[in-house]
Amino acid sequence: MNETATHIKKAPYQKPESIKELERLADAAAHKRFPNHPPGVLAPRRYRDDTANELTKAITAYLRLKGAFVSRLNNGGVYDRRLNRYRPGTNRKGLPDILATYQGKSLFIEVKMRDRMSKDQERIREEQTASGGYWFTAHNLTEFITWFDNLNH
Repeated sequence: MNETATHIKKAPYQKPESIKELERLADAAAHKRFPNHPPGVLAPRRYRDDTANELTKAITAYLRLKGAFVSRLNNGGVYDRRLNRYRPGTNRKGLPDILATYQGKSLFIEVKMRDRMSKDQERIREEQTASGGYWFTAHNLTEFITWFDNLNH
């Protein structure tokens, strides 16, 4: 190994309290759904929020547990092997990662870990909020839960 190369070791993931609470809620919901299963039989629900994919899963799970309608959007295109080229998706550009409805409120949630919103996403955010809907850019579950819980006040 090159002696001049510096390797910075990433700290191990520490679950925030919001993720632990989501796991407790999900476990309780599973036990309520399957009451005849003895304790310890159902696999524990596990979540994280340190990648965009894991944060998206955590947010959609939290919303469902709260009684919201939730749909995760896949806005990416696909590589078409027949045409030997990339084919863009059919969704409108700029749509968020998660669409939800909660207590009659339209929620658009965009998950961003390190990148920024595109101009198309900014335009969709403006349209959504101008029409009375809600938009949130989520960086972690703790911030999302704080925003979501304040919607009802």
